[in-house]
Amino acid sequence: MLSSLGITAIAALGTGLLVPALARVLGPRGWMDLPSLRKSHGQPVPRVGGVALLLVLLVAKALGVLHLGLTHLEWAVIAGMGAVGILDDRFNLRARWKAMAGLLVAVPLAFVHTQELLVSGMNVTLFGLDIPDHPLVFFPLLTLWYWGVPNAFNLIDGLNGLSLGFSCALLAALGLGPASHIGSGAAPLLGALVALLALNYPKARHFMGDAGSLALGSLFAILVMEQALPVHRGLGLWLMAYPILDVTTVVAIRKYCGRPLGQADRSHLHHWLLERFGGRAWLVTPVLVGLAALPMTRDLPWAHARTISFLGFGVLVILAVRVFIDRAILNPSSAFVPRKEPRHAFLNEASGTHQQAS
Repeated sequence: MLSSLGITAIAALGTGLLVPALARVLGPRGWMDLPSLRKSHGQPVPRVGGVALLLVLLVAKALGVLHLGLTHLEWAVIAGMGAVGILDDRFNLRARWKAMAGLLVAVPLAFVHTQELLVSGMNVTLFGLDIPDHPLVFFPLLTLWYWGVPNAFNLIDGLNGLSLGFSCALLAALGLGPASHIGSGAAPLLGALVALLALNYPKARHFMGDAGSLALGSLFAILVMEQALPVHRGLGLWLMAYPILDVTTVVAIRKYCGRPLGQADRSHLHHWLLERFGGRAWLVTPVLVGLAALPMTRDLPWAHARTISFLGFGVLVILAVRVFIDRAILNPSSAFVPRKEPRHAFLNEASGTHQQAS
């Protein structure tokens, strides 16, 4: 019987070998992320990492070495979100169609989990307030969660290793939780994440693409909901504080400036920090992952864990407010990206990094 370390290594090796193989096969057939004014990599980069991630996880599940406690419906939702991402990576779907497809995938899971919550009698809170246990309340909130979190993962996947580093931190926080059922059974997931992180940080060689970010977002949306509620009724917001604050900031900026919500710009927290760090993406990624990890300590069995979580959350809120003031009030043009752009590389000091406006 292989140890968890051995399974992790095999999954990492399998992912690391599968990604370049897929890039060679799929890359010339439209699976390349092309340079543009919205991105700063200077040459086409394959976006097949997410496809490899899905394949490795599904194979590990079929072999019985991946144990995350998920139902068949939950795996179907993860695969469905991944399929939406695959279509978007290949055909560049319009934002509204991608959003509608993701919503349709999320609705069945939200319906089932609404019924389970009502039967369990578990109380749920939002920002410290008790939520009425009624299907007309639970269902839209769960739909928003299972649709919004994957899209939030997609939106923070704009810097080398950022969403993958956040995923590793989140997996660690879930595994260390007092009521965690995630242990050695998550070894293939950890191996795949580590392999993709090595391929995308500090320099991105094979982007994860929407297939990976949407699938990972769905996976962790489900794991956080199932792990967090029995421990702390509002823990999910602490674990997902960074992507939630990032998306909230972007939406607030675009609404304030009168821009369509689906119009890409450079108003994410990582865009703003990247400018302040002189284009050093290799430095911005660990800084943001570190800040994102602090609120995750909320219920970990550590000394001063709650103090650390409050401090981390406060720093993220201050950063979000600072970005809003700069991008929406003081210098709104700095985040603007033309809708139509010439098809040529956009090079700057951080050339070769994955800095995508989305």
